Amino acid sequence: MRKRRAATIGGVLGLVLPTLACSCSCSGGDASPVVPAASGPASPTELHYRFTDITDASGLGAFTQVNGTTEKLFVVESFGGGVALFDPDGDGDMDAYLTNGSKLEGLEVGQEPRDALFRNDGAARFSDVTDAAGLGDRLFTCGVRTVDLDSDGDVEMLLTNYGPEVLYDNLGGGRFADVTARAGLAHPGWSTGAGFLDFDHDCDLDLLVVDYLEFDEAKMLRERPRGAMHGHSQSLSASGKNLEDIAVMKGPMGLDPSPSRFYLNEGGARFRDASKEVGIAELRRFGFQALTFDADVDGWVDVLIVNDVVEDTLWHNQAGQRFVDTSLQTGFAVRQDGVLQGGMGGCVGDYDGDLVADLFIANFVEDYSTLFRGLSGGFYSDVTARMGLRQDTWLMVGWACGFVDFDADGDLELFQVNGHTFPQVDQLNLGTRYKQKNQLWELKDGRYVTPPGAGGPDFSVPRAGRGSAVGDIDGDGDQDLLLGNIDDHPTLLRNDTKNGHWLMVLLHGSHGNRDAIGARLVLRVGDKKHLRLVSAGSGFLSSNDPREHFGLGSATKADELEVTWPDGRVERFRDLAADSLHTLEDSGGSECSRLTSRPLAGR
Repeated sequence: MRKRRAATIGGVLGLVLPTLACSCSCSGGDASPVVPAASGPASPTELHYRFTDITDASGLGAFTQVNGTTEKLFVVESFGGGVALFDPDGDGDMDAYLTNGSKLEGLEVGQEPRDALFRNDGAARFSDVTDAAGLGDRLFTCGVRTVDLDSDGDVEMLLTNYGPEVLYDNLGGGRFADVTARAGLAHPGWSTGAGFLDFDHDCDLDLLVVDYLEFDEAKMLRERPRGAMHGHSQSLSASGKNLEDIAVMKGPMGLDPSPSRFYLNEGGARFRDASKEVGIAELRRFGFQALTFDADVDGWVDVLIVNDVVEDTLWHNQAGQRFVDTSLQTGFAVRQDGVLQGGMGGCVGDYDGDLVADLFIANFVEDYSTLFRGLSGGFYSDVTARMGLRQDTWLMVGWACGFVDFDADGDLELFQVNGHTFPQVDQLNLGTRYKQKNQLWELKDGRYVTPPGAGGPDFSVPRAGRGSAVGDIDGDGDQDLLLGNIDDHPTLLRNDTKNGHWLMVLLHGSHGNRDAIGARLVLRVGDKKHLRLVSAGSGFLSSNDPREHFGLGSATKADELEVTWPDGRVERFRDLAADSLHTLEDSGGSECSRLTSRPLAGR
């Protein structure tokens, strides 16, 4: 599918605790008492990563993703889509949204596969509530982004599709209505990633939608592969084998890429296409994942787009006036030796604790997935080989990924979800397969290494993986994994790793940005600091649990939480209890924001 080329350029909630004291200029309440943990962290000899597949027991095994034919003769059939963990009904539990595909031929109208919403009872048992929720999209769904778009306390949902994107308004209680036309969206084409951000600091959320390529369905059906490689022989024949009789899909090379689109929120979640005026309309690339974060910490949220077979894109926000592509200058566009990569998913995290955001990009086979260390001023350095990840990822096709502290020891693990795009590779001896194992790495002696047993046998079952969502599905405070698999059931992996102490933070912003997208959190535990960026985006076209998770190790409290709100205001809160969810309500600047805490007691 991809030919690399050298670049021509160099559950159960307890009582609410008292409001915590903050160090802003206004007065605060009394400091919260420390909540004792049920048990301490694991000792080094006991520490291990263990995930248990509870897909069938949870009820999610009733869902099957469908994506074209088994041969995947058309590019639109090969990608699958994302998944989401979010709380649409406001009960405090993470429900699951599962995207579905379709087929280009052989389906009657109304018989197409459809997406599904599964409600969580709080103990990781899920029931299908798609019809009751007013959902059930039947297009080739690619991405799902969840956000409180109108700041009414309920979470909306945007779906990107092969076909028009769809925006669902949450009517309350987890019931949705299609408001796409009213919002000014429904652009025809093939959209993949999407990112919400307050581009211009007007206190509402704007939207950037990533498109992949121009897919002429009628033409593709006429020109279906009949044994010709369609220019893909070099992507499948690095070993020098003659593959001219293997029929594979056409694309993306040989097809026309699409430009991204930018929509300004005119108020009331009504959008206007402002792609030309902000400077992104002319750039055409095969785009996938969108990550929204302040790359250079200048107070304005930027957008990073992971692209397939061409340079990746970093749109630098010019003070809410325009975007400028700075990917080349900042060192992000290509890998260290100047070779273009075929990227799918990406994630943002601070693996080295220097309070500068780092990036990991999941790439295609016969190449490595790339770890970029963030430098001051928004620059990046490819440290993949130095960190031990080059060889591990060379024969994998990576999609979703994430920086997560699965064992709550204070260090960020890294995972990658894998699966090839060509089922035909199973006919060949290329050292790679269509269904692939997922990968987990931990930090040890300054490098990422595969821990003994990786994540356990359930973590490593070969599948054609695609999307992932990270979150706490059972209210026990650790981070579980929901994985989307093409032409298969999803995989729900409960985290049974013995954990240290932890805490979670949920921000409620003021005005038109209820999710506080663009906020920056720094948690201090002793002499160690942890960075989280709110709604930076992660994985592959998916949405995570909105509660930011921090591992504390053996500490029974965090010394200080520093919150930089999207408008630049900074507040600090001290002595945060471990093993609790801390919810921060933004006052809007008139007085000190209110932070309340709830201990969590899970399974």
